[in-house]
Amino acid sequence: MTTYTVNFASDAAFASRNFDAETPEQALALARKLYEDEPSELWFESYDGMDVNEILVYDADGNELAVWYDDDMHLRLAAQDLLEALEAVCDLPADDTGDRTIPAGFLDQARAAVAKAKGGAA
Repeated sequence: MTTYTVNFASDAAFASRNFDAETPEQALALARKLYEDEPSELWFESYDGMDVNEILVYDADGNELAVWYDDDMHLRLAAQDLLEALEAVCDLPADDTGDRTIPAGFLDQARAAVAKAKGGAA
């Protein structure tokens, strides 16, 4: 078993906890279970009841090994990509009817941004 350090982050503060597990993913699962079942066990320095939006698992050297984000954090992390994709589409020239032909490259950019917002891409 390996001891992993897990950080629980909210908009207000973060808490740290060690978990013994076989893999980083198992440590992440234990951390999520702790948060879901016993959130009062986490000692946030300035915690004021806000929901946890990020859980990070680290090894003894401080390397990030596993991560979980809530839906809101996925959206925040993708916001810049989403904005750029929308701006690119909005900047396309329109034909005489006001329609815009969206090139495949723009659609790929938009699809990647949406996937990131939904937690399907890094």
